Amino acid sequence: MSRYRDIAAQLHDEIRGHYRAGELLPSESQLAERFAVNRHTIRRAIDELVHDGLVRRYQGLGCRIVQTPIDYALHDHAAFSHNLNQLGLGLATEVQGWRATELPVALAGALDLSPRTRVLELHTRRLIESEPVCLIRHFLFDLPEDALAAFTGPSLHAFLREHHGIELRRGTTRLRARMPTLDERAQLTIGRGTPVMEVHTRNYCRHSDRLREYSISRSRSDLFEYSVEPKP
Repeated sequence: MSRYRDIAAQLHDEIRGHYRAGELLPSESQLAERFAVNRHTIRRAIDELVHDGLVRRYQGLGCRIVQTPIDYALHDHAAFSHNLNQLGLGLATEVQGWRATELPVALAGALDLSPRTRVLELHTRRLIESEPVCLIRHFLFDLPEDALAAFTGPSLHAFLREHHGIELRRGTTRLRARMPTLDERAQLTIGRGTPVMEVHTRNYCRHSDRLREYSISRSRSDLFEYSVEPKP
C-alpha cells in the first residue's frame, strides 16, 4: 500500500474512533512530523479523507471533521423542519424570495395541470448550526397572493397550518443524485466533487387530498442519508 494511503487509513480509523464532528485535525506539519513524511504525502492522505467525506478543508483554519450523515426518514408525516427538530439539530431558514406566478410549463405537464395555473413560488435555504445544507424551491397552490408575506421560517408546513389552516401530508417522492450547479456549490459551500440529492415531493391537504405543494429540494449528499419507510 502507498504510504499516503496507509496514513489515510490510519487517520480514518482515528477519526471514527476518537474525534467528534467539528473538531480539527492536527496541522499538516504536525502530521508530517508524526508520520515522518513530507507534507506532500500528508496532503495526499488528507485528499483521501476529503474524498471520502470525513473531513473538509477550510482556508486558514485547517481540516474539520464532518458530522456523521443525518438519517432523514421519508414518510407520511415527514417534513424538513420536523425531521431535524426531532434529531435535536438547530435549524434556521433563510427566505430568499417569493412571488405569485404561473406554474412552469414542464412541471405543469408532469402534474397534468394547465401551464396557466397560478402558484406561489418560494425559495428557501436551510442551515444547521449556521452551515447551509439544503436549498428548497416550493410551489404552493390555491393560496392568496399575499399568503407568504408573514413567513420568516423556520417551518413552512407549520406556518401553513397556523396561518391558513392547511395540514399537509407527504405524497409521491422522487429522488436522484446529480452534480451541483455553480450556484448550488456557492450557496451550499461544497466542492464540485460533492453531489447533491434532489428530492421532488408532492404534498397534499390531509383532509381533502388536494395537491397544495410541490417542492424540489437539493441537499448536500455528504450530510444526509434518506430512509424510506414502507406504508403500514
